This record gives sequence, C-alpha cells and structure tokens, in this order.
Amino acid sequence: MKLNKLTQYFVLSAALVSAPSLAATNDALLDKLVEKGILTQGEAIEIASEIEQESQGISFSAKGKETLKLRFNGRMQFQYDHLAGELNGESTESTNHFYFRRVFLGVKASLANGVYAETVLDFAGDEQPEIAFDKVAFGYKFDDAFDAQLGFQKVPFGFEETSSSSSLQTIERSAANRFFADDIDFSSRHAGIHAQGDLGAGFSYALALVNGAQGEGSKLLGSAEGSNDLAAFGRIQWAGIAWMFGVDAGSQSNNSVVGEDVVAYTAYANYKYEGINLLGEFFSANMGDEEDVTGYALRASYKFNKFEPVIRYSYIETDSFDIDTDELIRRAPTDTDNLSLTGASGIGKEMHSFYLGANYYYSPAVTFMAGYEVADVETDADDEADVDGFRARVQVLW
Repeated sequence: MKLNKLTQYFVLSAALVSAPSLAATNDALLDKLVEKGILTQGEAIEIASEIEQESQGISFSAKGKETLKLRFNGRMQFQYDHLAGELNGESTESTNHFYFRRVFLGVKASLANGVYAETVLDFAGDEQPEIAFDKVAFGYKFDDAFDAQLGFQKVPFGFEETSSSSSLQTIERSAANRFFADDIDFSSRHAGIHAQGDLGAGFSYALALVNGAQGEGSKLLGSAEGSNDLAAFGRIQWAGIAWMFGVDAGSQSNNSVVGEDVVAYTAYANYKYEGINLLGEFFSANMGDEEDVTGYALRASYKFNKFEPVIRYSYIETDSFDIDTDELIRRAPTDTDNLSLTGASGIGKEMHSFYLGANYYYSPAVTFMAGYEVADVETDADDEADVDGFRARVQVLW
C-alpha cells in the first residue's frame, strides 16, 4: 500500500470523526457516571447496549386485555471501504465506496402471560430496496434455566458471530468466523426451535434444532423437498468476574455450499478487566469429501478514556475446499477470488489476516471506528492473492 494512499485514508477517517455531533437521548447519565469515576467507559458502553436490548418501552392494551409492553430500538452503521487487491502479482480493480452497513429497526412485545415476540428488520440489504429479517421470534421464559423461542435468529456458534455488531471492537468479524457464517453458510441465522438458560455457578447453555438451510425463514428455499434437512447446535459457557470460556458445536446435513454433511466446533476464551479485552477462538470442522478445515482468531484491545486501539490476527486453512476470498474479507475485490489459475481443483488454501484499528467512543450511543486490514491467501498450487485496505464507520444506537 503506497504511503500517500494510506495518508488519504487516515485524513478521511479524521474527517468522519470530526463530523457534526449526533445527539443521544439515553447516555447523559452514563457520561456523568464515567466523569465521576463510578463507571469505566467500557462499562458504560455495555450498559448502553443493555438499554438497547431491555428498555422499558410503552404499555398498551392487547387483544384479550392482556398488558402489552413494547420496546423499540435501532442501529445505524454508516461505513467507508477502500480495498485493493493483487492476484499472482497483478493488481485487481479496487472497491471504494460509502454505504450503510446496517440499518436495524427492532420492536419487542411482552405480554402479561409471559409470552414475548421480537422482530428486527435490516433495511441495508445489498440489493436495494431489500429488507431482510435479522431476527423474528416469539418465546416464553419458564425460569432462569429455560427460555425457549420459536423463530428465525442466530444459532449458538462462534463468539464473535453471536456477539452484536454494536459491541465488536473490529469493524468486521474475523476471517475464521466469516468462513462458517458466510462462506459455507453453516452458522448465523436459521429458523427453528431455540433455547438457552443459566445453570448456576457461572454456567449457561444454548441449544438450537433448526432448518439446515441458512436463511430459510419466512419462505422455503426452492421446492418443499429441496432443503428439508435439519441441523443441531449447542453451546456451554462459564463466566466469572473477568474470564469467560465456551465451547460450541454444530451438525448440518447436506450443506448447501459444500454439498456434504458438516460437523464443526469452536472453543474460545474471553478476558475483560480494567479496559483490557482479550479474545481467542479456535475452529475445526469435518466437511466429508471436502475434508477438514481449521482456523483461529486472536484479538486484543485496551480502552483508556474514550479511545480504544485494537489488533487482531486471523487464520483459516482448508484441506481441499476452495474458499472465497471476498467472503472472508468482506467486499474484497472479486478478482482476488479467482485463485485456480493452474486449472487444479480441490486444492487447499490458507489465509492470514492482520487487522489494526482504533475506536473513539463519543458517547455510549455514538462510536467512531477506523481500521486497516492486510490479508494473504495461498493455495497448494502456488497461486496467491493479496487484499489490503481501510475501513471507517460511524455507529449510532437508540
């Protein structure tokens, strides 16, 4: 990456940070508590996220005269991407654009009889004016140990994947997470039966029995018999004062991308204390005739005052599956995906990705983020692709 281009990127980032202030209605008290040293900036951000999820809402009278509480929330992420690529030493076309990464509007209804329902819509689909379901489910909380839902939402697989994008320290999730969620359509959102609960002594669990086809929510994907296999996912976690450990596992029949049954697991550890946030995730999967895949991601950040530098390294390796570079590095130039120049098929690949960024928390509801990522992909046939570039984002929660 040339120095003058890198300088332009950070000038643009500074312009975004110096944009007119965006008002936040729920964060004045949190800011005051931070100023007085009662809360850290990180704790204030977490509380703001909880407010987004559990605000009091408005009371109405529902059918059958049941009390109904409605909670509205939203999330906007306006983003700039500039990514360049090379394929076997030859430069590819670059991506360079502003766009809305996410525009979420959500509402949750709670009935007096304990039943609740939640809908979250995403208005920032890649094909405008596409509106996508981010989450649509209803459920009942029997007690702290058993909360069950029927509907369409994320299954318990991958720490970063199941963490809200509003609380991530990096602009995009790691290449290892994106392989399972976006490249082979294994994790992420599925329709079916979901449940989670607390087991005591710091332990918790989550389970899902769902459609095997990712994204099959309101309509069948194709014919009624075309994708009727089920998938199962499970999670066990332990959380203490600073540490959290977890193991997730999933089994999916007839994966729509791989064309084979996929069995995968991930183990992770997260340490959070006094502004320090450390995360390590390890992934492994058996993909039938496509053989195995392994990967991991390591992330570290440190909050001081309103600033937070962050660094992450991610790695993914396949035995024979042809990974998609522009899926693992979101919106990378599409030409960097054409790695089978030798004519070989079923060759393995490996990707190394390095991210360096910084975040500025203007308030618990408003965050500015900037980051630079470098990724290198190699195949067993000695083809090579490189992607490097800059991203910047402004996020507002309400």
